[in-house]
Amino acid sequence: MRKVIGLMLALLLAVGAAATSPPTAVATPADRPDRPDGPDGPDGPAVRGIPGAMDLSADKDLAAWQRLQFGMFIHWGLFSELGGVWKGEPVTSGYSEQIQMWADISEEEYLDVAARFRPDSFDPAGICSLAKRAGMRYVVITSKHHDGFSMFDTATTDYDVTDATPYAKDPLKALADECRGQGLKFGFYFSLVDWHQGHDFDGGNNNPIPASVEPVIKAQIRELMTDYGDIAEVWFDMSSPTDTQSEEFAGIVRELQPRAAVNSRVWNNKGDFRTLGDNEIPDVALDGAWQTPASIYHDTWGYRSWQVRDDLPGKIRDLVVGLTGVRARGGNYLLNIGPRGDGSVVEFEADVLRGMGDWLDRHPGAVLDASATRFGGQSWGEVTVNDHDLFLHVTDWPESGELRLPGLATPVRQVREDGAARTLDWRRDGDDLVVTLPENPRDQVLPVVRVELGSELRIIPANTVSLARDDSGGNVPAVLGAADFEDGYSYADDGSYPSTRRTTVRHTAYVTAARAGQLSLAVRGEARPDALYRVQVGERAELVKGKDLTREAVGSFPVRPGRVTPVTITLARPGHTGEELGLRLDAMLVAPTGSVVSWAQAPDQLTVGAATDIPVHVTNLGHGKARGTLALRAPRGWATGTGEKFGGLATGRTHTATVPLSVPVETETGPAALTAVVTGGGRVLEVTSQVEVVLPNVARGRTATQSSTAWDGVAARAVDGDTAGDYLRDNTTTHTAEPSNQAWWQVDLERSHSIDTVEIWNRTDCCAERLADYWVLVSDTPFTTGSLEEARTAPGVSAVHLKDQARRPTDVALGGAKGRYVRVQLASSTDPLSLTEVVVRAR
Repeated sequence: MRKVIGLMLALLLAVGAAATSPPTAVATPADRPDRPDGPDGPDGPAVRGIPGAMDLSADKDLAAWQRLQFGMFIHWGLFSELGGVWKGEPVTSGYSEQIQMWADISEEEYLDVAARFRPDSFDPAGICSLAKRAGMRYVVITSKHHDGFSMFDTATTDYDVTDATPYAKDPLKALADECRGQGLKFGFYFSLVDWHQGHDFDGGNNNPIPASVEPVIKAQIRELMTDYGDIAEVWFDMSSPTDTQSEEFAGIVRELQPRAAVNSRVWNNKGDFRTLGDNEIPDVALDGAWQTPASIYHDTWGYRSWQVRDDLPGKIRDLVVGLTGVRARGGNYLLNIGPRGDGSVVEFEADVLRGMGDWLDRHPGAVLDASATRFGGQSWGEVTVNDHDLFLHVTDWPESGELRLPGLATPVRQVREDGAARTLDWRRDGDDLVVTLPENPRDQVLPVVRVELGSELRIIPANTVSLARDDSGGNVPAVLGAADFEDGYSYADDGSYPSTRRTTVRHTAYVTAARAGQLSLAVRGEARPDALYRVQVGERAELVKGKDLTREAVGSFPVRPGRVTPVTITLARPGHTGEELGLRLDAMLVAPTGSVVSWAQAPDQLTVGAATDIPVHVTNLGHGKARGTLALRAPRGWATGTGEKFGGLATGRTHTATVPLSVPVETETGPAALTAVVTGGGRVLEVTSQVEVVLPNVARGRTATQSSTAWDGVAARAVDGDTAGDYLRDNTTTHTAEPSNQAWWQVDLERSHSIDTVEIWNRTDCCAERLADYWVLVSDTPFTTGSLEEARTAPGVSAVHLKDQARRPTDVALGGAKGRYVRVQLASSTDPLSLTEVVVRAR
């Protein structure tokens, strides 16, 4: 699993007395024959990995909130009395808790609803018992939704449950007391939109908060933070407050309930944890504390009398998978129920929660009290860890009969299907654990494989780069590209839901050294000039201004052999956990301190028939000035520029030459050797690496269409050459309508080609599951049907089925299939299609 240097060009050069040159170095694979035995014996990991469990917040109060892990959300109010129906007709627009807006109900009519609101079946003890039965540890209930009707006893208005309804009691006080009595934590949902106080109906609920409404909001927050005992969570929602308003609202909570966690929808990045989108499971773990609000039905949160409630086993499985996915990535899962107007819990919802509780009881410690891991999502499922027990949650039982977990650097004692007595066969394959599965899983909801470890969980990250040993036993330098770095993500906003965006807050690479020594770093790219960055290698860190980060070498840092050493760049003093790092990282040199190193930035791929400018650098990590000549050596017949002289290069500085390189049209595809060459006042050492030669992308810029369009995700985005894939940040993602029937996207290549491969690039933010169980179709004649079956079985069509979620990219081999039209089509009759880029490699 460890990667040996060679993604880019590298050359080590000693120039005069400025550096000492070790003998010629050749990078060797991580599984070379002389590889030392690991802790599991001859086939065990060869190096000590990094801790595999993800840490909780350093803030003890926020860490205590993270340990709650699984909670009950309750959407309940006057809207529940209506149940999604107005004047005898179902209101099909919007969520049912916002029925006053969607049905345009006047406040006078809404008060008539209050006059008959008598929730005598509201049972705090039963609700708390149900939450505990489901495995939940806290309860969060709507104190006031957008309708402005307070479900608690407030002195700010008579528009509340105690004054405007015949119930005339405070149900939230009873629930808070019962939670405390049953050992559950308690929290409030509080809408910052208030139609009663004067906000207009707005479909996006992004109303600014006028000064006239501020006193009521502040007074109600104070009441909620004063009269209901200890509060664990305050869940603000919607509107567009100013920065000052957000600060003041959160400040009231912190003043009166200093241990309470405030969610990010107080806006302007003033919260303690980030609330993700409804039912969102991020494709990667997020840095910082976060939570997913989940609903049993995605169409509504409040009670809807006409909601379809069927397939109980399927619903239990979906929500167990959701809970596991969120927990495996380090988030809290807040699952909603919507009681009826009389306060009773819908039986179907109660059955769902009991079913989830049954599954958790069958797998104690697998989710609750377990930690997220740095493995990330696997093609077959999720991974959690609890002490020395590793839990593999198998959402997709492999047809091969084997389950592979890459990068496990901890001894394994035994493996069994959780809850079964019989152990499973397993073996080591390099750094991977491979488990032989039974033909059918034991648990039909979500099977779990339990791996008993011999010590704490340690892993070898997928992109770990090995600094190979040179002939004298030293470390060969490595050039790391953007693909070698793990990005840490969070979220930020500018004061509203639509302004929320995913941010990059960390870059981390992982290296292993052949021997103990000192390493220095040189970064190429662009940083915020005045920002202060923290550069950490292992346990040692340096603070560097952005203007110096990409100009001066950083370090030296000590490294030890036989272990994975993280190399991490973050902001030294971020204003909030989601502040954008502001660093475009093009490449990084990791090299022995005291050397003079020549290195080159080549793309991962070079295209047949194309010309590319290759930056070639020389970085002086030695102790005196360096001089010499830079050049680039390529395969015979490739055109390269002439060399460039450099001189007087000071310690820590980098000189760059741009070398033009042309790949002839007759070049065969596959790996090619490229070498950066430096001559100077000392002995020259060359390290040759490989780049991949590929056919041209004949789809870029061609006419693309799709079955429908939503979220401004036009078809042309998938052939614009931009594979970034974060819709909220870069607008590079297509999207069809929701729902869609066998949604499709296609491109016209303008003429027939012999197609070698099609690369399918998924998005990087949310919703990656919207490109799964899909087909790639190629035809010389236009597709004239929206039916997948008709399209793929038409004469002359080449069709390939991809069941798994698309990667970045998924390479689809077409073997020279002839075609002018390429289509990507989902098998689903409901899911929308979303993708970032389609690359068609052809002659």
